[in-house]
Amino acid sequence: MKIKDIQVHFVHALWRNFVIVRTETDDGIIGYGEGTMGDFEKTIEAAILDYRPHLIGREIEIPSIMNFLSRGFFWRGGPILMTAISAIEQSLWDILGKSMNKPVYALLGGKAVERIKVYANGFISGSAPPNEYGAASAKQVENGFNAVKIDPFGGAGPAITPGELDKAVARVKAIRDAVGPEVGILVEAEGRFDPSTAIKAARAIERFDPLWIEEPIPEEDLDAMAYVRSRSPVPVATGERVVTKQRYAELLSKRAADIIQADVCHVGGIRALCTIGSMAENNYIPVAPHNPNGPIATAASLNAMMAMPNSMILEFWLDVETVRHDLITDYFEIEKGYLRPSGLPGLGIEVNEKALSKYPYKKLHVDYYSDDYKYHGDLP
Repeated sequence: MKIKDIQVHFVHALWRNFVIVRTETDDGIIGYGEGTMGDFEKTIEAAILDYRPHLIGREIEIPSIMNFLSRGFFWRGGPILMTAISAIEQSLWDILGKSMNKPVYALLGGKAVERIKVYANGFISGSAPPNEYGAASAKQVENGFNAVKIDPFGGAGPAITPGELDKAVARVKAIRDAVGPEVGILVEAEGRFDPSTAIKAARAIERFDPLWIEEPIPEEDLDAMAYVRSRSPVPVATGERVVTKQRYAELLSKRAADIIQADVCHVGGIRALCTIGSMAENNYIPVAPHNPNGPIATAASLNAMMAMPNSMILEFWLDVETVRHDLITDYFEIEKGYLRPSGLPGLGIEVNEKALSKYPYKKLHVDYYSDDYKYHGDLP
């Protein structure tokens, strides 16, 4: 079974475009992967298409192909190339599972867990007042989630004023008051703070018992992240912008995180996510994959997590639900805060190919330092 063709499709989804790879074999089997990276979708497409002529005609032998993509070129690594490789790799697992009539998690060794806890994200504007944070979070609990993630800090950073911190605390308090003590609250910081500010912010929200504070500082300096973690009363989660196994090894060796957030779209795909999970397991660290992406990435993440005993929780985005539901024929069902795999072959989803051209590409930009940072309009 050989690769016959590789195509890239864009699906516009509010503040980013889902980047979807469609790989076809000479046997007629089609596999899908996702390499969504906001702002740089066209660059990802170009990288995938640069790899394409080297892959046409190759046997579907995933370790061999991944070794070639990772080591067969003078220039390698970095977020762009790793994202392109990740998307291709997911599509190959989808093909392999379909060809063997097995779900991907079965090919990875079978289930380590029976279901995956998920948390709601993408349901509230960053500049909303506290009462809206509380009401929106309570609504997600009604919808079946038992954990929610928010960014209460608006555009604050690298430092934070007393007024900005008061607003953030009020938002987190409103959520805790609205959802009660049993619902997990995950606090996002987007890597915007300096170390002393991050520690101050963590101490300010400690009394609301958040599950974690995410990317309290930029991830480039792992020693600084370890410093923050050692002084934060709130568990530190990080890793969404770490894209290699080697960098994860360094992160873990420095004890720079309580929870790691590898993204299947950026670390090299499904097998790489599982490998990073095993590295984390050796350090007694749980894995909570970053996933603000589309349903194909959600399916890929779910399959990897099913095979990891230290799977903790998966991000589940709620914006552009019409687009998400249109992309796959049977959408995911959240049951009491958990997601179960469908058991179908491959990634366990059926992609609606008509939807791949239904939501045309739009050039966008995300400004993470604005009060309402998620979306700042179309660009020419």
